[in-house]
Amino acid sequence: MYKITVILIILFFFFSPSVFYGDSKNEIKSKNQQLSKIKDDINKKKKEKEQLLKQEKQYKQDLQNLTTAILNTEKNLQNIRQQISSTEKNLEIASKQYAVADDEKVKANNQIQQEFLFYTQRKSVAYFDYPFEFKMRQLSIQDKSVKYKDAQKKEQDAQAKINQYDKAKKNLINLKDKHQSSVIQNKKLKQNKESLLKTTANKREQKEKEIKKLNASAKELENFINNLIKKSKAKSKTKSIRSVSIKRKTNLPWPVNGTVTVHFGKNKHPELDTNMISNGIKIKTKNNAVISSVDEGTVIFKGEFRSYGKMLIIDHKGFFYSVYGQLDKILVNENQVVAKGANIAKLASSGDAVLYFEIRQNNIADDPLLWLKPKP
Repeated sequence: MYKITVILIILFFFFSPSVFYGDSKNEIKSKNQQLSKIKDDINKKKKEKEQLLKQEKQYKQDLQNLTTAILNTEKNLQNIRQQISSTEKNLEIASKQYAVADDEKVKANNQIQQEFLFYTQRKSVAYFDYPFEFKMRQLSIQDKSVKYKDAQKKEQDAQAKINQYDKAKKNLINLKDKHQSSVIQNKKLKQNKESLLKTTANKREQKEKEIKKLNASAKELENFINNLIKKSKAKSKTKSIRSVSIKRKTNLPWPVNGTVTVHFGKNKHPELDTNMISNGIKIKTKNNAVISSVDEGTVIFKGEFRSYGKMLIIDHKGFFYSVYGQLDKILVNENQVVAKGANIAKLASSGDAVLYFEIRQNNIADDPLLWLKPKP
């Protein structure tokens, strides 16, 4: 009985570290996946925040432009109203001038008719008796004819001015109506932009709160993973190979031939006016390109993963991890051991064929170009 007890104790101490280590390894893997999801959420919300900031900036600029347009239009309206008032005064003056000229013309015409009638009567009765009188009446008729023509000319000039000012007034009123309509429309647009700005600012503030919360969660999870790693090392009788720190490799083969379109670290966003952080690189290649493993290792993840699409993660004996994203077909399974250069996936047969590739060491993303063989 004593021997059996001793043997059980020996077996417990011999196997328990590996069991603990295996459990810790699985838990670390699970927590790392959670951390990756949180970081992906953070990046997504940062993008949303940047887009909202860009919208805010545009709305503010639109509001400034609308305010300036409203002020300018209202200023023009004031000038147009003054012009309308001035035109109405000129129209009133021209109308009075027309009335005076018309009265003069009618009066002159009546006098001419009376003089001509009397002249005709006298001429037929006693033309030879009073030649001087007939001569004077002729001159009087001629004088009143000149006055008639002068009054007629004044009337025509006054009518021309009336037509001119009346047309100007109509044009000014039409212009005033257009400006008033523009002011009303711009004020509605301004009110709408102010509402959109307020809504966008609220959304942006909400995204900032979410990012802050997710950053705190990510930091907490990173600390938790580090604690798990420490506990795993403490429970293991042998030195964990995960604690080994190696220098960056510069002799890994490329997972696919192509051109790097997105580099590690800061990259200028093609649409947003901001820099985005990338934990890996993107390699543009040909359609149906076959992806190969950069080193020997074990597949620890296979499946869909947020913005990475179909993704593979390979554990290279604990020294480092390689991540392959935006895949179309995956050719290996989880827990499968793959050789260096083995075919593990394929890219799409149509559209943009781009591979997302990442290197992680000690749970920290590193620049893959410092690990891959330099291109000639």
